[in-house]
Amino acid sequence: MSTEVIKAVQEHADAVNAFKGDVTKQLEEVRGQYSRLWDSMADLAQKGSSGGMFMSLENSPASVADSFIKSDQLKAMLNGAPGTGRVEIASSKAYQKAAVTNTSYGTQAIRDTNLHNNPQRPLSLLDSMVSLKVAGSSFEYVRLNGYTNAAAVQVAEGDAKAEASVASQLVTANISTIAHWTRASLQVLSDAPALNQQLENLLSYGVRAKLENELLNGPGGTGRIHGLVPQATAFTPTVGAKPADAIGEAKTALEAAGWLPSLIVINPADWFAIASERADTGNGQYVLGSPRDPSGPSLWGVPVVTTPSLATGTTLVLDAGQVALLDRENVTVMASREDGTNFTTNMVTLLAEQRAGLAVFSAGAVLKIVA
Repeated sequence: MSTEVIKAVQEHADAVNAFKGDVTKQLEEVRGQYSRLWDSMADLAQKGSSGGMFMSLENSPASVADSFIKSDQLKAMLNGAPGTGRVEIASSKAYQKAAVTNTSYGTQAIRDTNLHNNPQRPLSLLDSMVSLKVAGSSFEYVRLNGYTNAAAVQVAEGDAKAEASVASQLVTANISTIAHWTRASLQVLSDAPALNQQLENLLSYGVRAKLENELLNGPGGTGRIHGLVPQATAFTPTVGAKPADAIGEAKTALEAAGWLPSLIVINPADWFAIASERADTGNGQYVLGSPRDPSGPSLWGVPVVTTPSLATGTTLVLDAGQVALLDRENVTVMASREDGTNFTTNMVTLLAEQRAGLAVFSAGAVLKIVA
């Protein structure tokens, strides 16, 4: 081998060794920089400043630098391969950010702003009664008591004419206060405006439903309404008469007495028994309508109002013009922060209240049928 060739090979080897030394030195500097960076990240993680986002030890900067130095691609480049290329760093566990799920992080549920499970049946009896505005804590009226028409013909001139006896009775109807209340926090009423309206609806409906019950069954006495059922005149229908016929007989009796039957009050179960009644003979067809085309709420041309507040087996047939709902104060809903410790606990008291009574001007105009 010539001296020139040996000299060229030696120069090439020296250049390769010098390049290798420079690369190794630079890699050591990179390793040091990455190690210092890793130490800083670990310190931040321990102080809670990293937010939990840091690499595992197997993927630390030191491990990455070692993998690069030991890579086959770098060895080939140091042995004379082209000076550009790609080095792939293998890891036993690829670095991944921890998945965030509902099991590791509690998410806030979306809440419906409505109140549910609150059936509100129509209070048809209240709507069917005449309302009379009154003032004061009681209402007085005069009721005929045992009056009999004594009119007679004067047969001859000079004969004494018949004398009428107008027996009357002063009746006092009490005005009853019906109310209930609940508390809610000021925050929830402010954050959920619809809730405030729904609570008002719930409370006011409850007062009206209780009023309907009292108008029917109130026992009377101090502060209590004297209801329709206790004041009604008992009516005894023909023995064996079917419910619909018994109501027809009561209607006829009212008309015969001079009243105008205008309302029938009955329990929903009793009304269904009448509406689903079948003929005793023939093919057993329905007497009133059918399940596909049910009969309207009326009997003998008189409207029927159903209410569970009236006991089963009891039916009222009445001249609605002879009774009145005494309206002292309509339903009002009030809110107060001055109740108890409300001001210091950020609570609000919601109160629904109504004052009302019942006047039965003629007890004979209300007939009660008891099965």
